[in-house]
Amino acid sequence: MKKYARYREQSRPPTRKESRIFSVVALGLAVFCSAGSTVAQTSSTPSSCSQILTTRDVNRCLVSVRTDTAIPTLDPTHLYNLAELIDVAESASPEGRVAWTTAKRSLERAGIDRARYLPLLTFIAQGSDVRAIVPFPKPIAPRGYVTVEQPIAQAQLALEYKLLDFSRRARVDDSAALALASTLRLGRTHQIIAYKTAAQFYRAQQAAGQLQAARAILQTAETLLQSAQSQFDNGRATLPDVQNAQAGAAEAHFDLASAEGEGKKTKLALSETIGVEPTTNFLIIAQDQSAPPEALNASVEELIHAAWKSRPDLMARAQELRHAQAASRTAHAAYLPSVGLIATGGQTATWPTADYGQLGYANVTTWSAQASLRWEVFNGARRHEVAAAQAEQHAALEEERATQDAVTRQVWDAYVDYQTAVEQESASRSFFTAAQTSYDSSLDAYGYGVRSLVDVVQAERQLAQARLATVRSRAQLLQSAAGLSYAMGDLVQGQANATGVHP
Repeated sequence: MKKYARYREQSRPPTRKESRIFSVVALGLAVFCSAGSTVAQTSSTPSSCSQILTTRDVNRCLVSVRTDTAIPTLDPTHLYNLAELIDVAESASPEGRVAWTTAKRSLERAGIDRARYLPLLTFIAQGSDVRAIVPFPKPIAPRGYVTVEQPIAQAQLALEYKLLDFSRRARVDDSAALALASTLRLGRTHQIIAYKTAAQFYRAQQAAGQLQAARAILQTAETLLQSAQSQFDNGRATLPDVQNAQAGAAEAHFDLASAEGEGKKTKLALSETIGVEPTTNFLIIAQDQSAPPEALNASVEELIHAAWKSRPDLMARAQELRHAQAASRTAHAAYLPSVGLIATGGQTATWPTADYGQLGYANVTTWSAQASLRWEVFNGARRHEVAAAQAEQHAALEEERATQDAVTRQVWDAYVDYQTAVEQESASRSFFTAAQTSYDSSLDAYGYGVRSLVDVVQAERQLAQARLATVRSRAQLLQSAAGLSYAMGDLVQGQANATGVHP
């Protein structure tokens, strides 16, 4: 509870002068605003998105974003890196566009709520004509009535203004909190898009690496077959030895075909993930061309506290708690008095006529003023409305705490996965070096007749396992680095991030 209390103190709802939300909101929107440049260049975003501290700043940034751009296509001759594919995904993803429209809608609603407490000035122009029966005593009116026709032309201005409303501040804070929460979720949506793209990109790289390893395994198997055939021709090997080597070469051909199919399927999945038409007709950089992650010096506790301050979804929960608190204040203020003012002023012209007697023409300035006090003295639903608002506030607090626990667990999982991947990648390199040495020695010894083909086949299979393990461990290292970056609340980019991990 003490740890959570420290977090609550750090993550209280921000004011206009606080800039704790600046980095995440600016980062999430900056990537969307900079569609058309690579993700590694997100620092060079439009000036309208450079600082986002209030709903006004967010609105200015959202207005500068174009959402009617065409879905991009992949160039089959270009060699794509991760940053470029993330940029394509940011531009093409329907989830990102939906999140943008949601944030835009919330911001506009916040503007509507603020505008409700400004004076309402209305111009009214109207004309009418009325013919009516007016009772009139005899003998002044022989029939006991007269008929009057009264045309009227009127032009006036009407002013409505709520002078006192105790729920005004709470309602404005309510809508502003929802607007900021939706904008923070927009940033998290783009982080999800970036992470999914990175994960699928590394899977495609792994499939390409396994294909390359399968070709090397096939070459090794064919070399062994040639050696076995040569030994058989010289009378130093048996026919079963040659047949065993042929079976190994056939198995290598089978594995190569499987690796080719897996490579095409991962490319299809990657193109679908980034939001373009599924295709295999594009190129990505090889696994060994991706920069290796740097050493992670921070402790897991430091990473967790950094994630508490930078995760957009957790910060959005804080804004939703602020929304619930404002709703509770609104429910209490609804039963306090409110004072309103209505005033009109204009010019009215009328020229009435009657079937008996004469009526005068008028064209004068007319006005009216009205002040009203409204106070609900008794309302049977008051207790229930206040209780419902308080229950919503408690639910928002628990949801924030649950999200914080989820963030902590995700950072822990990603940290363990990353540390495990580092150890496995180091072990796989040692495994490959040892397996290559063992295979070379066994093949040389077999050529001199001092080792059997069974020993060489065993060494060959060990080398094949080592090749595949190297590819898998490398992909796992890159994926775990991306996963840790995602758990920390950082966008996956081709440059260094706040954690020191380079996915």
